[in-house]
Amino acid sequence: MAVAAGAFLAMIADTTIPEACERARLHTGLCTTAGFLTAFVVERLG
Repeated sequence: MAVAAGAFLAMIADTTIPEACERARLHTGLCTTAGFLTAFVVERLG
């Protein structure tokens, strides 16, 4: 479920942050997903 939520966040970032997507389209989604997964892991561990 966390991976699906991360994919959803990546889609939202690609859609709603066009300035970021103009420069690094792939990296925007990957960074958003990585941030979400990091937050998920920190929440689970703490």
